[in-house]
Amino acid sequence: MTWQHPFPKSTLTDLFGDKAPPRTSPHRGADYAPGENKIIPSVTDGFVNRIFWSNCLGWICEVKSDDHSIYIGYSHLACAKHGVNCSGTGAHKDGSTCMKNLKVGDRVSAGQPVGRVGNTGSCSRGAHLHLTFAKKSDPRYAKTFDPVKFIDQKIRKQKKAASQKSGELGRKYGRFWVFLNKR
Repeated sequence: MTWQHPFPKSTLTDLFGDKAPPRTSPHRGADYAPGENKIIPSVTDGFVNRIFWSNCLGWICEVKSDDHSIYIGYSHLACAKHGVNCSGTGAHKDGSTCMKNLKVGDRVSAGQPVGRVGNTGSCSRGAHLHLTFAKKSDPRYAKTFDPVKFIDQKIRKQKKAASQKSGELGRKYGRFWVFLNKR
């Protein structure tokens, strides 16, 4: 199971729990602002659980991860039909969603596109990705936790497992591992 940040951490503009004005309650996710219409890569493997509109969070693609069954909400997504400032379900009288190539039930792998950075929803003040992690579905109402800390923890575990695997090969091949490893 691979985990990754959707964008470099240098693009983080607002962190989980932030209470600075104009907020009236703690921030329930992490915001990345890499630029308007940038493709958003999945942070891990899973399947698309829901794609829906929220007046505040705009278009949301919710992925349920294979690891720990965490619900990952990608919010304020750009619309494939109407661009970064889509007005929501009113603009989709045919019942379609903002997604062009993704639908509920689709499998996604870490790095695979799950949307584009947009400015949808009344709570958005510019194009960005609002990323939420929760144990239950629907990032609007579920209790969320810090996605940046969680991803960092998973990345550290991945690196530790990779270094342990390298050490196993060293024990298996002994002093010859140094020569084999330099190829």
